[in-house]
Amino acid sequence: MGIDIAYNGSSIHLPIQSRVTVDHFSSLSTGQTCDFNQFAAAFAGSGGHAFLSEKTPLIIVNDAYRETPTEVILSWLNRLDGQLLDRVSILVATGTHQSPTDKQYKQILGEFLPRVGDRLSAHNARDGSSMVSLGVDSLGGNVRLNRAIVEQERLLVIGSVEPHYFAGFTGGRKSIFPGLADLATIERNHNLANSLEAAPLRLSGNPVAEHLESLMSTLKPERFFGVQVVRDVESPIAAVFCGRLDVAFAEAVQRAEAVFARRVKEPYDIVICEVLPPLDRNLYQVQKALENCQYAVRDGGLIVLVSCCREGIGSPYFFDLAARWDADKNAAADGQLHFGSHKLSRVNAIGRRIRVCLHSSLPDEVVRRVFYEPLDIVEELLYIDESVGPDIKIAVAHDAGNIVLTE
Repeated sequence: MGIDIAYNGSSIHLPIQSRVTVDHFSSLSTGQTCDFNQFAAAFAGSGGHAFLSEKTPLIIVNDAYRETPTEVILSWLNRLDGQLLDRVSILVATGTHQSPTDKQYKQILGEFLPRVGDRLSAHNARDGSSMVSLGVDSLGGNVRLNRAIVEQERLLVIGSVEPHYFAGFTGGRKSIFPGLADLATIERNHNLANSLEAAPLRLSGNPVAEHLESLMSTLKPERFFGVQVVRDVESPIAAVFCGRLDVAFAEAVQRAEAVFARRVKEPYDIVICEVLPPLDRNLYQVQKALENCQYAVRDGGLIVLVSCCREGIGSPYFFDLAARWDADKNAAADGQLHFGSHKLSRVNAIGRRIRVCLHSSLPDEVVRRVFYEPLDIVEELLYIDESVGPDIKIAVAHDAGNIVLTE
C-alpha cells in the first residue's frame, strides 16, 4: 500500500502507514472533446474569418512553457483557409523567457515550422528597438509593447486557460501583457505579486490581474480575436472559446475553474505535490505547484514538491537576487523592488506558515538559497514519528502545477 508519484519519466513509490489517511486530487475530465467542426462553427459564428482576411495575418502564440495545442489550432485554421500558413506571420509571446530553441519551436509549431519560415519571430522584452511606447500606466511607468501589435490592425491570439499562481488565470490578456511587453512593465506587474492577494483562481481584488486589465484597456478590444483553449486530463482540447479576446477569455475561465479547482473540506497535515512536464523543468517553474496547493496545508504543516528540475534554476534573476535578500525583512537588502522579488518573498512568506520541502535533482545549497528545504529521500517522508499524533491526513495533488486546492 502506498502512493505513486511521477518523477523524471518514472515514478517514486511512497509507503504509508495504516494510521495515515490519504486523499487524492487531480484535474477532472469534462467528458468532452472539441473537434474541427465544432471549432469551425464557433470561429465563423464569432467573426473569426475577418481576422484571416488580412494579406498577412498575424497570429500570437504561446511559447513552449504552456501546454497549448498550438499546432492543432493552426491546422484547423489552415483547413478554413488553405493558404493561411503560407502567408501568416507568427509571433511567439515569450514575456521574459528566452527565445525558443529549435526544439521548442518544433514543439510549438510541429509540422508547420518549415512552412512559416522567416515569418516566425519571438518577442524579446529586452529589445527596446522592437517596441513602441503606449504612455504611462497606473503605476507611473512607461509602457512599451511589441511594435507588431501596434502596427497590425487585427490580431488573432491562440492561448490556453488554466490557473496561474499570481495572475489568477493564464490566457487572454497575458498573451499581450506580459507576453509582448517590455521588461520594465513586466517587472512592475510582477512586483505586485509580492502581495499574497495575487493568487490562483482570483481575478477580482488581485493586484496583478487588475493591472493587466488596466494595461489592456489602453488598446482597442475589437482588434484582438481570441482562440482560447481549455484542456483536461483526457483531452488537450476539451473546449475552445472564440471571439473578442476578453470575452473568449472570460468564458474559458469559467470552464477552467470547473476543471482545475478542487475544494477541500479542511486543511491537511501534509500535501504532496506531483509536478508534471513541462513545469518540472526548472526551479523557477516549480513554484506554481507550491502556490496552487499551499492553501490546503494547516498552519505548521508540511508541503512537499516532487519535481526533477532537470534544466536547473530556470530564470537567473530571482536566484541571483537571493544572494542579496534579507530573509528576516523578506525584502532585498537594498530595500528596492527587483525583477524576481515576488519569487523570493512569496516562498519565504509561505515558509513562515508551513514547512516547504523540495525533492529534486538540484544541489541542496541551490534549493536552500531560495527558501525551500531540500528533501533528498522522499520515500522516507511517510515514516512519521508517533509523537506527531495518532492520525495524519495527507493530500496528494497530481499535476499540482495545474490544479488548485482551495476551500
